[in-house]
Amino acid sequence: MKLLQPRFFIPLTLCATLSLSTPQNVIADTQTTRELETVRGTGCYSYGDNETPAQAKRAAMVIAQEQAVRSHRVFVESTSTVRKFQLEDDLIQTMSAGMLEQIRVENEEKKGQEICLTVTAKLSPVSFEDLIKQRANAKHVAQAAQTPLLPQSQGFGLRVWVDKADGHYIEGDRLVVFVQAERDAYLKLDYFMADGCVLHLVPNVYRGQALIRGGQTYSFGGDADPEHILITPPFGAETIKAMLSAVPIEESGGDAKQGCDESRDYLQRLESDIRKGSRGAKLTGVDRSVPLVTTSKAVDTYSKEKPPPPRRK
Repeated sequence: MKLLQPRFFIPLTLCATLSLSTPQNVIADTQTTRELETVRGTGCYSYGDNETPAQAKRAAMVIAQEQAVRSHRVFVESTSTVRKFQLEDDLIQTMSAGMLEQIRVENEEKKGQEICLTVTAKLSPVSFEDLIKQRANAKHVAQAAQTPLLPQSQGFGLRVWVDKADGHYIEGDRLVVFVQAERDAYLKLDYFMADGCVLHLVPNVYRGQALIRGGQTYSFGGDADPEHILITPPFGAETIKAMLSAVPIEESGGDAKQGCDESRDYLQRLESDIRKGSRGAKLTGVDRSVPLVTTSKAVDTYSKEKPPPPRRK
């Protein structure tokens, strides 16, 4: 059998960019073409001796903006979904960092070393709803993708990791995936993205089944590799899923020419095909996944500049 070399010719950049950018464009379009609603919030911050009034004012502004987002009806009505998927911080920061418009200070009060601001702003309820749905779907898909599908078998060792130990990637970052097996076996490697699309790294339309060599490290997206995987919108929970087996894991249905599949349908087909086996052979091996979190540049900057929690009297 022919063993694949560490380098793979997979033009991923175009597929990843196109599939990830569409939902964000939809959000942008709805913000500009649909009616905006007014939100209002108040934030107070008591600053210490090592802080300045300007820093306190900035802190109060952030608290007021976040309070305005929390008070909006879309957020209130989606509380159960938000709590189920632990989305509160992500949603609040995303809205506050880049989706609030026409922010104005209505009132400012200073009592001693406490500054309070009341602000009004505009937001698109449609964009807010779309954001919640997209983030919740990304979380659901990530949880499903991280559930092992392949019956585990002794004798298979598999390591899968990425170039950032914490798995946190910022808009514009390149993602590099590494795979190493203890024995020669067939690899199936997928990237479940936050837009609900799964990108097939191995195999795909450009390369068939991948029989990899035990003890050899394979990289995807590195400087020496022909493919580049860029982090683009939308953002949220994502997953790298790798499966290793003695025989190829053949997955029926879907359109390999597209390079990407809808994640939920793909997982259902994959689970069904694994149960049936491959050409009469029972599928066993090992199933490993790496959770990722992707974030926009705006939210990354916002979170770094965000002041500490307000001081309580």
